[in-house]
Amino acid sequence: IRRTLTEANSIYVLNETGAALWNRIDGQRTAQDIVTDFCTEYEVATDQVTKDFTLLLGDLLSIQAVQEIAR
Repeated sequence: IRRTLTEANSIYVLNETGAALWNRIDGQRTAQDIVTDFCTEYEVATDQVTKDFTLLLGDLLSIQAVQEIAR
């Protein structure tokens, strides 16, 4: 996620990987489920995706684009 404007009403841009992860956030699957699905589909290392997704979720939470829910 990258802030492209300095005003309070900013635009956020996701790269291709970020967008693919964003599209999996549905309020039903856990973060681990999303990472597992992503790794299976794209055949990538779980450690790296977990790290990247954790950073993405932190950014999304900080701008209130998503919210954490109790399960």
